[in-house]
Amino acid sequence: MIRSIGLGREGTAEAARLAARFVVLVAFLDLFIHLPLAAPFAKSVGSPVWLVGLVVAVYSVTNLAGNVGSGVLLDRWGRRGPVLVGLATTAFVLALYALVQTPGQLLAVRAAHGAAASVLAPGAFALIGDGSSSDQRARSMGVNGAIIAAAAIAGPLFAGVVRDAMGFSAVFLIDAGLMLAAFVVFFYATRQVALVRAGGASERRLKQGLLKTVLRLPLVAGYGTILASAVGLGVIVIQLPLLLSAEGEPSVRTGMIFAVYALVSLLVMASPLGRTSDRFGRSVPMAAGLALVAMALAALGAFHGIGGAAGGMVIFGLGYGFVFPASTALVAEATGVKERGTAFGVYFAVYSIGVAIGSAATGPLSNLAGGAAGLPFATAAAFPAAMGLFLIARRSATNSATATGGTES
Repeated sequence: MIRSIGLGREGTAEAARLAARFVVLVAFLDLFIHLPLAAPFAKSVGSPVWLVGLVVAVYSVTNLAGNVGSGVLLDRWGRRGPVLVGLATTAFVLALYALVQTPGQLLAVRAAHGAAASVLAPGAFALIGDGSSSDQRARSMGVNGAIIAAAAIAGPLFAGVVRDAMGFSAVFLIDAGLMLAAFVVFFYATRQVALVRAGGASERRLKQGLLKTVLRLPLVAGYGTILASAVGLGVIVIQLPLLLSAEGEPSVRTGMIFAVYALVSLLVMASPLGRTSDRFGRSVPMAAGLALVAMALAALGAFHGIGGAAGGMVIFGLGYGFVFPASTALVAEATGVKERGTAFGVYFAVYSIGVAIGSAATGPLSNLAGGAAGLPFATAAAFPAAMGLFLIARRSATNSATATGGTES
């Protein structure tokens, strides 16, 4: 068994971090490119309505399972190999989209796509976490978050423009080309990553199993924070477009509202605000971000029209801009090199679960309330509010511990 333990000279380390960030960019561009395309492409190959939903969902199912499994591989075999395999495999699968002619073929390709791409984000985040000092982790993770937010803005726009101009196949093939470019960059930038054989302690830790590796209190706090935020995002993704459509707003305005959220979160994470947890500990920015997320969800449920939606999404973007850098920095901080891949695999799996919970619960909650728009948002707001209270209580307990030599994270 091998694992990565160092990045050699500082120049080599910086090149590896930049390459890992390029992987983050390409991985999330891939995700956001396919979000608006999956359903219409499924219809274009003759999928019935019930199968369209399955085609959209199967990517998330295989990606969710792959996040956890790939995390274990990243800790067992190091960061470089699994990420390179993931990039190459994803590029191959993306090219297969251009050959799809039947719903069954599309279902199989979507399933393979989710599994292949599942290693990319955990691997890149683990590599960046390996090379980040404790007082720079939120800054480093904030840059990653800003990259993701930029991808959220550019991905759907790119998909729409290219699809209208050249068709579905062109989108898939260009996406595959980006994956290949990331493969080449990552391959050459990480050639000097040092690899050594891991000792027996690492083997024993792996054999302890997934639960003992990740279920320690700081990690639970990080996972709970992103879960609560993701539940809210899942509700927003389903409910907000329906509300705006019912009010007669064109789809282009709905897209602009989501771009507002992504832009605000990008600005927060790229600014000194995204690095506050490096100065004040992780709990305070996470709790503040969760409070803003809860406020945003409450506002989206209470105020209608394009103005209310824009205001709510600005607040949500502010909150997410605090939550993401602090929670990912906490995951990096609470883990060693031998377990960080697994921890980030679980982190992104939890994120997917949260979005799925929020999306799935929106319809039943609306029906329960007789079509009232506010109940899904109000229910979702309870998650970040409760998690924020947990973090405050945890910080109070930790502050008591610091009097006897403990530290806050």
